[in-house]
Amino acid sequence: MLVHVAGEPILIVDDAQVNLNLTRLLLMHEGYAVRTATRAEDAIDMLAVFRPDLILADIRLPGMDGFEMARRVKRNPQTRTIKVVAVTGSAQADDVVRAAEAGCDAYLTRPIETKVLATRIREVLDRAVKVPTDHRLPAPKPPARVIPRAALPAPAETEVEGLHRQFLTEGETKTREMLENLNAGGLNTGAAARQLHSWIGSAGLLGHPELSQRARTLEQKLLQPPCDWQEVREHLTTLMLSFSELRQSAAPSVPGKVSDALRGKRVALVGFQADGAEKMCAALAEVGARPRLFEATDGPECHPVQECDVVAVHVGPQTLHSVWLNEPGALRAGTRLVLAGQRRDLLELPSSVLGRDVELLAEPWQVEEVLLRLHMAMSRRTRETGAAAPPASADVPATGSGTAPSRPKVVLADDDGIVLTVVGSTLQNYGMTCETASNGRDALRLIRENKPNVAVLDVNMPGHDGYEVLSAVRAANLPVAVILLTARQREGDILRGFQLGADDYLVKPFNPLELMARMKRLLRR
Repeated sequence: MLVHVAGEPILIVDDAQVNLNLTRLLLMHEGYAVRTATRAEDAIDMLAVFRPDLILADIRLPGMDGFEMARRVKRNPQTRTIKVVAVTGSAQADDVVRAAEAGCDAYLTRPIETKVLATRIREVLDRAVKVPTDHRLPAPKPPARVIPRAALPAPAETEVEGLHRQFLTEGETKTREMLENLNAGGLNTGAAARQLHSWIGSAGLLGHPELSQRARTLEQKLLQPPCDWQEVREHLTTLMLSFSELRQSAAPSVPGKVSDALRGKRVALVGFQADGAEKMCAALAEVGARPRLFEATDGPECHPVQECDVVAVHVGPQTLHSVWLNEPGALRAGTRLVLAGQRRDLLELPSSVLGRDVELLAEPWQVEEVLLRLHMAMSRRTRETGAAAPPASADVPATGSGTAPSRPKVVLADDDGIVLTVVGSTLQNYGMTCETASNGRDALRLIRENKPNVAVLDVNMPGHDGYEVLSAVRAANLPVAVILLTARQREGDILRGFQLGADDYLVKPFNPLELMARMKRLLRR
């Protein structure tokens, strides 16, 4: 049976980033228009410009909790018709009563199975708006219909995989910290309970019910004093070992060429905040690299920085006004540089920065992506040193002496009509001339006839695939920079592209703004 998904707007409010992102992906997969907030105050402010049909909110939020937020939504005549679903990791009877008193339309207890979440949301959206008159919330009805997943776009599997590994790495790290604090007599039980509470939901969505149960059990023991600290220590140790075992089993397969190139290398991490630095260090630990943390004020002339083999600078408030992003001339000759940050921030970098041979690492980061970008930075030829370059740029001359053409010409090839329309429109909005092709043969013809500055090639195309077009372009010594689009998510495939002469790559699904940032970098070379 086919079911129409109307794409109703939904607002998710959760201060646990993994929970927030996973729920967002799952609901977007079901066709909903989703926005997110990490604080109830921000969610209330958003309602002035965004009117969701439903708010899915964790009840334990910093500052204003989910109950108070629900009360404010229901008291306001302009927002009282919005459905509010309270979500918690502990099924306490008083929470159910408080949710009803606050006017919530439903109450969900974590862990929520992935397959159940969309059905429950659909059920609540289909109900007539009803403000409870007593303390009893409507009992959930059996699923009325099945949403055919095959008829909907696939979720961003790569992002889910990244969140999965992030969750397991974070869990192992933080449980180890809790154990160390407990042994030193300084465990903050309130903070530990809040962390455990967030894991109950994340573990359920990621398919680890045993972790959900262990986190719930430990949370309850911490919230019901007096605590038996020996029992807490045993449960915490078991939870840490569970995280560790699952993390190791989910560890990505990194190509030997990449691992060998990075093993033992010193990597400077400049301007990263705690969470970002932790993720980067975890990725580097996979291959035995040696990360070193620096403040944004530690400039390129800092001797410990100069001792590092490659430098990764975070593009954000801490570094926007630093010499790293404003004085490229201050970087010593041969500096291998990776710029990491949000896609929009990368796109807005000064041309003088993007004109260098830098690598761009867009958030959210995944282990394979971090390692591959660092490997590419170390492998690339730089203008200053004239070191040997990999095939990725050996046959492609620069577009000019650091000056981008006034109206760059682009050939975009993909058999997906949506990609051609959306990306083509974005390129034109940024002042580029764009010719499109839906197969490899037409792409190669357009490249030969139009002599574009950049060609963007999907790897999987009918006729000639992206690799074949790339090989033909390089064999003919055509002066065009090439960006590969791939959904394969295999680092071996990406390395093959660079061996054939690609200049850069993007993994689908991708943000057109990230493509613009990467094209801007190539056009300035």
